[in-house]
Amino acid sequence: MLDIVTYPNPILDKAAQKVNLPLDNETKKLIRDMHQTCEGKGIGLAAPQVGVSKHLCIIRLDRELATKKDKVLNFVMINPEVVFFSDARKYMTEGCLSFPGEYYEIDRPSNIKVRFWGITNYPGFLAGDEPKVKEFEIAAKGWMSRVIQHEVDHLNGQLFINLGGKKLTEDSLDGREVID
Repeated sequence: MLDIVTYPNPILDKAAQKVNLPLDNETKKLIRDMHQTCEGKGIGLAAPQVGVSKHLCIIRLDRELATKKDKVLNFVMINPEVVFFSDARKYMTEGCLSFPGEYYEIDRPSNIKVRFWGITNYPGFLAGDEPKVKEFEIAAKGWMSRVIQHEVDHLNGQLFINLGGKKLTEDSLDGREVID
């Protein structure tokens, strides 16, 4: 289990370093440790949030938050780049493991396309198998789009508190679904 870095740690607002492929043993261990750290804590985790300047993040979306078209809900994105943002936008409530207790109403594009390197045998990799890495390009909407944008922002040194959203109190959440 890795410790979560909290704001104002300076690693959070600096762009992370690209990951070299093939994956070295240090990066493989980091991905496995990040997956374990994210379990039960959040639906996304970027390497800078655990104090490591590497351009990778973990996505762990619960089925109830996913669309019917979301086939894979649990994966790693290595060197992700959002290559398309829709004109359609939506406000949603976001929180962040690196900003405990802080929530903002953030306006983001509703749909995106993201290109990244992923591990095709992710469940087996987590169990100790060697990773099979390939490039992906996926379209995302709804919660998946939101989580990916939030995590990619972390990798680019962009913090959700700086996106011009309205700050909310925990009391004002009133049972809203929150990206955290």
